[in-house]
Amino acid sequence: MVGYNSLAVFLFSALALALGGGYSIGATMLFVGSAALLWKRPVLALKKADYLLIGTLLLYFIVRSAIVAFHADPGREYDAPLRFLLAVPVLLLLLAYPAKPSSVWAGLAVGAIGGGVFVGWQLLAQGIVRPGGTTNPIQFGNISMLLGILCMSGLGWALTQPRRAAWTVLLLLGSVFGMVGSMLTSSRGGWIAMPVCACVLCLHYANMHGRRYLYAGLLTLAALIAVAYAIPQSTVKARTLASLQEARDFSRAVNTETSLGQRLEMWRNAIVMTPAKPLLGWGKQGFMDQKLALIHQGKVPASIGEYTNVHNEYLDALVKQGVFGLAAVLALFLLPLTLFARRLKSSDRRVHPYALAGVSLGISYMVFGLTTTFLTLNIGVMMLAFLTVILWSGLRAAGRTPAVPL
Repeated sequence: MVGYNSLAVFLFSALALALGGGYSIGATMLFVGSAALLWKRPVLALKKADYLLIGTLLLYFIVRSAIVAFHADPGREYDAPLRFLLAVPVLLLLLAYPAKPSSVWAGLAVGAIGGGVFVGWQLLAQGIVRPGGTTNPIQFGNISMLLGILCMSGLGWALTQPRRAAWTVLLLLGSVFGMVGSMLTSSRGGWIAMPVCACVLCLHYANMHGRRYLYAGLLTLAALIAVAYAIPQSTVKARTLASLQEARDFSRAVNTETSLGQRLEMWRNAIVMTPAKPLLGWGKQGFMDQKLALIHQGKVPASIGEYTNVHNEYLDALVKQGVFGLAAVLALFLLPLTLFARRLKSSDRRVHPYALAGVSLGISYMVFGLTTTFLTLNIGVMMLAFLTVILWSGLRAAGRTPAVPL
């Protein structure tokens, strides 16, 4: 089972961006493989933290599904929360038969490199001004940045391997291609997540090895941002200046039909609608119907009528699922993040790369959620649910077994 799980874990990340729905291949393999638990019946030796993680995944599924049922929303609305339920047997499988560490980090690096090459080809060879890979620019750009950030988290593991030069180069390439892939899509959410996660990495290495790592990391980060902003081929400068101008125009009511202006209108509309149904929200169809009514009354711009979400994870959950739905989202982000963060204090440094990756995963999704609703999308749900259990099982395995060079 270890070999099978290792292949599935590798394919999950490696194909996430280079192939449309590629993440489903590894995820399906893992879920199907979890059936082996029924007849092999391994001793899982679950700890309190494992139960907390499992409880978080189940809580999200139960709360979101119950509210969908309450509002009698279409059956497809069960699809996203169901993925978190399916991640539970996968977690148990990986705790019983952990994937090889090399499959985790190689998959992340190959996935990031493949994604960066893909959008680069779309931009340069196909002439697509804002490439979106196999999905759309926002989704693709955010996941590309996420994979690049996770590759940075794995550098501590790479440096402990016999072939550390090769592993370090591979993960560094993954980091660079992941960030470049995100920049080429012009998706601004990932640009915010990157410096936040980079600061977390710098602080961790500074605590472990001295402040020189903090200073070196922050200088490198500042240099990368400056280069990304300055080079003519980059869209960072143009998109940043555009955001500032759109915000000024919106505040002066000069032009609200911009990308940022429409987002702000959607956020304002969600805030206005929430007090009427604060506990369980409007439901998806109720939200759309009420928004249409407000448009007819002239209280909401018609330009946001076609959007089925609020482009903000927290406000979207609040207006559609109420405070219970919002609490489920916050628990899904914060509880796993806390479990990973606690392991950063472990005296066993073998768990630190996984803990850093888990913290970066949680932070990234919390930042992405400020400008998009990632938990309503297949790629967003799958990457969060399955990367969480993959990284947690890797952390648990690293903490209980002797180091084995791979």
